[in-house]
Amino acid sequence: MCVFARQDMVKDPPFSRLDLISCRNAIIYFGPAMQKKLFPVLHYALKQKGFLLLGTSESVGAYANLFHLVDKKYKIYSKKAVQSPLTPEFTAREYAAATIEGHAQSSRSPENDQNFNVLEEADRIVLNQYAPAGVVINSDLEIIQFRGRTGAYLEPASGTPSLKLFKMVRDGLSLGLYSAINQAKKENRPVSRQGLPVVYNDRANYVNVDVIPIGAPHNKEKYFLVLFREMVSQARPQGENAASVAEGLEQTTWGNENTDLIRLEHELVATKENLQSIIEKHEFTNEALRAANEEIQSSNEELQSMNEELETAKEELQSSNEELITLNDEVQNRNLELGRISSDLYNLFRSINIPVVMLSNNLHIRRFNPAAEKAFNLIAADVGRPITDINTNFDNSDLKQSVLEVIDTLISKEQEVQDRYGCWYSVQIRPYRTTENKIDGVVITYVDIDTVKKGLTLSQEAREYAEGIVETVREPLLVLDAELRISSANKAFYQAFLVTPEETVNNCIFDLGNKQWDIPHLRALLEDILCENTMFEDFEVVHNFPRLGHKKMLVNARRIVGSNKQTKFILMAIEDATDRVRI
Repeated sequence: MCVFARQDMVKDPPFSRLDLISCRNAIIYFGPAMQKKLFPVLHYALKQKGFLLLGTSESVGAYANLFHLVDKKYKIYSKKAVQSPLTPEFTAREYAAATIEGHAQSSRSPENDQNFNVLEEADRIVLNQYAPAGVVINSDLEIIQFRGRTGAYLEPASGTPSLKLFKMVRDGLSLGLYSAINQAKKENRPVSRQGLPVVYNDRANYVNVDVIPIGAPHNKEKYFLVLFREMVSQARPQGENAASVAEGLEQTTWGNENTDLIRLEHELVATKENLQSIIEKHEFTNEALRAANEEIQSSNEELQSMNEELETAKEELQSSNEELITLNDEVQNRNLELGRISSDLYNLFRSINIPVVMLSNNLHIRRFNPAAEKAFNLIAADVGRPITDINTNFDNSDLKQSVLEVIDTLISKEQEVQDRYGCWYSVQIRPYRTTENKIDGVVITYVDIDTVKKGLTLSQEAREYAEGIVETVREPLLVLDAELRISSANKAFYQAFLVTPEETVNNCIFDLGNKQWDIPHLRALLEDILCENTMFEDFEVVHNFPRLGHKKMLVNARRIVGSNKQTKFILMAIEDATDRVRI
């Protein structure tokens, strides 16, 4: 069960016998006066082995004599076995429960209450009147409790108040008391010292001192109970005569001398023990210093080794720094080069009037130039979109298949397509190769071949028109190339000379038939036509032609030039003049 109650930590009476008090992030808001009231209350409220939990930024401060630090990180403290310096300043107006309890106690029987008070009073009288005076000290030789009247043995020292035992002990008692405490701390058993001198009111008195360890042996913090018992001199009996008195005085004088001798022997023994303790502490300190010196030497060697490693690491870092500087310069040069290449590529793309589109392996648009924006209806936001999702001016029905085929076969592909306006384009699809010679998409270019296409159409039409005219001419016609080979002949030639196209086309004019045209003067005239752009008419050739017999032919020839102004042809017309001579 968990009970919540409102409690003023300073004004309200404290709880008692608590195992744990959690007071986190509250003390930092209290001033010194408030903390002076609060910490004794907390100490009083805890059990003997209770714990105090503070915030990470809080501490007990000047009240370390009340609490022992258990965990520094989590600020956990345990209660010290000292008397709580609690000064009750609580008002009674809010304590109805205490009043009720008081009425309940008053309702008890007078007989029980009287017996109980008598016992307590008897214990108090015995402890105060007959128990020896003493103090309880901790392992740091600080007084944590005074028991009885200790003024004959202890007095506060002048200056700053202190509870250190040996700052309060009176003269003459320090040496033996220190020896007894040191022996009890070392052997963990009660130690007694008899007849230790102590100076009080300018008189030397003698006292017996008992030092008793308190606490379990396994407990880290040790406490000691120091008891002072004054030595009582024997009283002289009544009725003794003068001789007996004189003898007693002599014996007393002798006894005092013996007492002084015994006291001096005790002081000598205590001094020897103290000296032996000091020697042992000195030896222990020397051993600790020797061990510490060895540890320091080992640490020095480790530090020297670490220093060498750091020097090596420094050299490596310097080398790495130089490499990084060189690498940084290379990166800067590479960045400048990449910037120039990017600028060159940007200007190249903008200066090319041919639409260029770069696609990735999944047919997503990677880059395009300004000429492709109009041809494909592209905008800057289309980068990264599939080309098949773009409504272009071209028929993209087989574009996807063509691109995938080029990526698979790594063979460039070219085809002709028409846009929606009837213009012809030559589409070239080439693999996109990286600097590592890896295929990472394709590059598509659209070359405008509409003018060339229309020119070829017109040329084809003109050719067909000319061939139609030639075919309709009744005279035999031959077309010779620059090597005087027959490129073509009309139907009238095949009919007039009774030959086939296989026997005529691509053969030299001088090899036809039985070489009836192999006339030197005709050869010269034909070569002049090619070189000098001349012409001749009515050149007579009289020969016995195969399959025709004796014939007289009139030859006319002139040069014709192709559309590229470089191809030279000779148009040769042959007229049969045999019948004209007979008439």
